[in-house]
Amino acid sequence: LKTTYVLPAGNLYIVNYKIYTDGIVKVDVEFTSTNMEAGKVEASEATQMATFTPEMKKAREKTAKLEVPRIDLRFRVPQTYNQIEYYGNGPIENYLDRQSGARIGLYSTTAEDLYFPYVRPQENGHRTFNRWFSVTNKNNQGLLIVADDTVGFNALRNSVEEFDSEENKNRPYQFNNFSTEDRLANSNEKAKNNRPRQTHINDITPKDFVEVNVDMKQMGVAGYNSWGAQPLPEYSIPSDKNYKWGFTLVPVKNTKEISEKSNLKY
Repeated sequence: LKTTYVLPAGNLYIVNYKIYTDGIVKVDVEFTSTNMEAGKVEASEATQMATFTPEMKKAREKTAKLEVPRIDLRFRVPQTYNQIEYYGNGPIENYLDRQSGARIGLYSTTAEDLYFPYVRPQENGHRTFNRWFSVTNKNNQGLLIVADDTVGFNALRNSVEEFDSEENKNRPYQFNNFSTEDRLANSNEKAKNNRPRQTHINDITPKDFVEVNVDMKQMGVAGYNSWGAQPLPEYSIPSDKNYKWGFTLVPVKNTKEISEKSNLKY
């Protein structure tokens, strides 16, 4: 199966799924550059026509120097599949530019324990440079994700949108810490142009699923000047480059299968 997404910036996200009779799924992904040329992109005629219009060309030129926050695929499994095992950087939360305290090893945890309760909810719980990781229930039944090279991942009882303040459209603008006079002088209408919507630690409650993010790469945290600085080039994802990556989804029924199939290459 081949799925092609036309992204807002005008480039493409192409995902190929090869499904085997035993339930194994090989996933190959391509993120095309904002500088891509029509003749070098394998896409349907309809996608080509939609992508290489003058409007889309202008969109790509406008965004050619932007950095991509992360390139990944995500899916959800039932909340009972909350047992996480991984061979990668751990046992603590780590990112490309926040990993000097982590070590490559074999670790076991849960989706609940991967969550880090920042006072202002934000991206959390990431693990880098994983050869493989598994998401299973207490009977060790579930999925094993085997990287072609290495992948990063998050597996949490919440969605990405809950940790991104700009995605919380149903949240009010926060004036609770202001004086009565300031609260009366402000309004949502005035705030929308200069204040982000913010959630707080008590707004985050576990959902009835585990959301799994399989990352080719997630940009670094940065903030080397206390806060505000952008990630260094080696920890960034420029939008004007092509990226190809992949992994294999393997159904497993017990701990022995996880061990045997973690070196699987399709």
